[in-house]
Amino acid sequence: MPDRLKDKVAIVTGAGSIGAGWGNGKAAATLFAREGAKVLCADINLKSANETSNLIKDEGGDASVFEVDVSDGEQVLGMVETAMKTYGRIDILHNNVGIAEIGGPVDASEESWDRVHDVNLKSAFLTCKHVIPVMQDQGEGSIINVSSISGERWLGVPYISYSTTKAALTQMTRVIARQYAPENIRCNAILPGLMQTPMVAHSL
Repeated sequence: MPDRLKDKVAIVTGAGSIGAGWGNGKAAATLFAREGAKVLCADINLKSANETSNLIKDEGGDASVFEVDVSDGEQVLGMVETAMKTYGRIDILHNNVGIAEIGGPVDASEESWDRVHDVNLKSAFLTCKHVIPVMQDQGEGSIINVSSISGERWLGVPYISYSTTKAALTQMTRVIARQYAPENIRCNAILPGLMQTPMVAHSL
């Protein structure tokens, strides 16, 4: 296996897949492991997290799982504490978890708006809140936020809650990147377009 990430520890949120095939989190977790990282596969669905973890182990990698609702601060803290007890450090935080629900401002419900913001945006705030102090103590770290081109432009589908969370996540990335660069903590965002993943198929 390649070793660009040898001895590094990665937390991947949304590491499972909601259906058959490759979701972004499953793919990221697997590729981190293929590069030599030890991966904590975090997901609200323990079965799907285990599927990713088992795939990594079958390929000879090192992975563990943690069942977590990343919109809950106490659960996120528990995830970080578990990673530290298991591996002793956190080098990479990959904020992948996300949901999309169709609807514009008139037809989207208030409950849907709140749910999407909790999962897509609050979760990244909470994981950064609890992981950054670990990275500060280490003197280094890398945060990757999976945003979306939907936060920049119209994609032909009225994802108002999804699009606003992704626009905010991109700006959150800029703020964190500038604030923590002097401490050797990088923060970058990935802005994919529509991809053929189980989540996209499910939301449509």
